[in-house]
Amino acid sequence: MRTFYRSPDIMVTSDHVAVLQPSPARFRMTELHGAYIVRHGSPSIRPLLEIRARYGSSDVRLFCTTDARTFGQVRRALIRALEQCKPARS
Repeated sequence: MRTFYRSPDIMVTSDHVAVLQPSPARFRMTELHGAYIVRHGSPSIRPLLEIRARYGSSDVRLFCTTDARTFGQVRRALIRALEQCKPARS
């Protein structure tokens, strides 16, 4: 298992995304689909940035922050982890 990102709030690995705060949850990478970004608020104020995805039949929030740098780091880690878990093409 490879760790792509770890903080007190979230951990992204090749196997799962573990939301550590505020409400702990764990999502298997193979079950996550259709990840997307939601931006709340005005661009002139620090907006709330969210990463959401489909998990089974549910829409789940994987991460949210107002810190653009941290958001970018988590986003890139999630992209790398999702790419790694794609099945190899024959």
